[in-house]
Amino acid sequence: MAARAGGRGRAPALPSLLLSLLLALPPALPLSPLSPSLSPLSAGPEAALLSAAQGGGWRNVSCPVCHLLFGALGLALQLEPNVARVGRVASRLCQELRLARADVCRQAVQLFQRDVVTACARSVLRPAEACGLLLGRGCGRWDVLADWNVSLPAAPKPPVRPPRPPPPGAPTARILFLTDLHWDRRYAPGSEPACPDPLCCRGPARPGGGGAGLWGEYGRCDLPLRTIEGLLAQLPGAGAFAAAYWTGDIPAHDVWQQSRSDQLRALRGVTALLRRRLGALPVFPAVGNHEAAPVDAFPPPYVRGNQSAAWLYDAMAEAWQGWLPPAALRTLRC
Repeated sequence: MAARAGGRGRAPALPSLLLSLLLALPPALPLSPLSPSLSPLSAGPEAALLSAAQGGGWRNVSCPVCHLLFGALGLALQLEPNVARVGRVASRLCQELRLARADVCRQAVQLFQRDVVTACARSVLRPAEACGLLLGRGCGRWDVLADWNVSLPAAPKPPVRPPRPPPPGAPTARILFLTDLHWDRRYAPGSEPACPDPLCCRGPARPGGGGAGLWGEYGRCDLPLRTIEGLLAQLPGAGAFAAAYWTGDIPAHDVWQQSRSDQLRALRGVTALLRRRLGALPVFPAVGNHEAAPVDAFPPPYVRGNQSAAWLYDAMAEAWQGWLPPAALRTLRC
């Protein structure tokens, strides 16, 4: 299975792609066409950024430049928070800084631009806090990292009781734990397992052989459905487990090109497979960070309408009926 670390940390270009969106926001003020040959002074803030970071990526941005960019960010969002315009600049920045291939830049920006602009418009971070978060404490202080003062209730602390192991012969239960299945519908045996994209093992067979294996491949690759089916087929028979814990991360890591319909197809497909293979075994499913589209996008409950996560939670409640009690299904839909 794909490791949990892969679920959280895969697609290494993604943070840089998101940052390119952040850095593209100040040029919501008058822009000039981007060109590597333009001088920083003649082409606006985005060319100054390119001049500062060309060839090295966003980490070459200095603290003064970072503070300037995020200071301009608040003003730019007040003057013209135009999502499409920001997206065009961010896509060009991503390509000029060689954060990913051109089509990956375009698709990732198209997918994330609305959420990033909305989050930035609502953000209460000051420039020093934003730069401290992105570039380290030497560039500013992010208050979330500071010490917190928490007022404790007046009730006295209860005495500490060391844990007591169960007595010999106490009842035990065997639990099936499934996580990070990451089904890649486009997995192709023989394809290139070491590509420049966030996800590989797709596309035509590699010349000369030695490509991705039939059942999976180590590296930046996810699983074909046959491997998940084979795993479930090898499980012991009925009565071997008391229950199954399924902790999500169903879709693949092609996070730059996922749609809501892609995520729902993965959710419903793997849910149906588990129902067939596990039969009457109780299953307790949970939401993984990769279930959303875009990835990690779980708006708080006060966000309503098309930008909310209701499309996902409602589909999960429908797919997981029979596994979860009514109270849990109501909570899931909230």
